[in-house]
Amino acid sequence: MQHYMKSIFSISFIWLVVVLFSCKKSADVTPAPTKANIIGSVNLYNEGTTPVDKSGMTVKLANTAFSAITNADGMFTLTDVPFGSYTMIYEKPGFGTFKYYGLEHSNVGSSTALPFVPSFGQLSTTQVTGLTASINAGNVILSVTTNPAGSNGNRRYVRYFLSTSSTVSHENYTFYSPALVAQINPFDITLTPADLTSRGFTSGQTVYVKAYGDSFWGNTYDDPSLNRKIFPNLNMSTVSATSFIVP
Repeated sequence: MQHYMKSIFSISFIWLVVVLFSCKKSADVTPAPTKANIIGSVNLYNEGTTPVDKSGMTVKLANTAFSAITNADGMFTLTDVPFGSYTMIYEKPGFGTFKYYGLEHSNVGSSTALPFVPSFGQLSTTQVTGLTASINAGNVILSVTTNPAGSNGNRRYVRYFLSTSSTVSHENYTFYSPALVAQINPFDITLTPADLTSRGFTSGQTVYVKAYGDSFWGNTYDDPSLNRKIFPNLNMSTVSATSFIVP
């Protein structure tokens, strides 16, 4: 009997030690973090290449309440954001809205520091007031007239779009150009047959063109839901599309 009681006591003691040790071990485990800050910065410019005040840009996460305002150095912090995938939206009066899709915010042991510093430009004040297309020596010459007029001391920026559709626009295009510097008025753009072939057009085809004023930093981005590029800084004050036949 005495031996039996000693065995019971030994088993109970061991069980108590195991329970106490397990409880202490559980209490010592630090839960994995579920959120952290997102930090980044921006550079801001006028519609050309002159830096402007970096403060006052709102940076927010789409479909959430998380937002921050850039300081004088262009820096911002989104605080205690749960880990996940987000779309970032950058907004400031006078600037075209920019969106960044697919930000992966995960546990890296500290804040998620954005690996890029985007440069954003102000909305274009350049109006396209004239657009013609002509053929010269086998090349297509696009002549774009702007207001204000481009000059060496007053650079203006234009962007054109090509399509086989008469409804060509910044939303309906086959090809879009980079932002081009206009320093003369009208500003001539030469397109060779090889240029047009490389852009998907063939000899004898009717191609329509539309042009807009833009900024040096166009704030352009790819929208996966629309499957096309967005041009936030375009000046919508422009003329109707014109057309030409590929030589």
